[in-house]
Amino acid sequence: MRLELLVSKRWIKRASGFVEEAVFAVVDLDKAKTYPINFVCLLPKTLDKVHKIPNRFIEIYGKESCQIAVDLLTNALRVEDDVKVRDEIEKRLKSLLPKPTAKCAVCGCVIEPRRFGRSFQTTCLNCRNK
Repeated sequence: MRLELLVSKRWIKRASGFVEEAVFAVVDLDKAKTYPINFVCLLPKTLDKVHKIPNRFIEIYGKESCQIAVDLLTNALRVEDDVKVRDEIEKRLKSLLPKPTAKCAVCGCVIEPRRFGRSFQTTCLNCRNK
């Protein structure tokens, strides 16, 4: 299975006017050489496994979906020339990277630290509210 991203642009209407959006289609090069035949699914903007809307990409690739998405996006970043598409790829790659974790300084539970100015959160909400 040789997967690749196919990037296309479309205009969508927003409250501020029409905006150009990049759409990433996952294609399997082993199926066929032309686009409509080798289409697998669309690459979603976020890969949340606890999502209200069923995600076809996660259904197909399961636990490996995050790693496959990172590989596809990094390969597409090497090839892509358009600046707007490169920015969209970098934004999606940044959202797929694991978030930093830290331990609470009081109770020791694992938290996802938020940034407050120049410093990071060191205590969990339970210890902070005490």
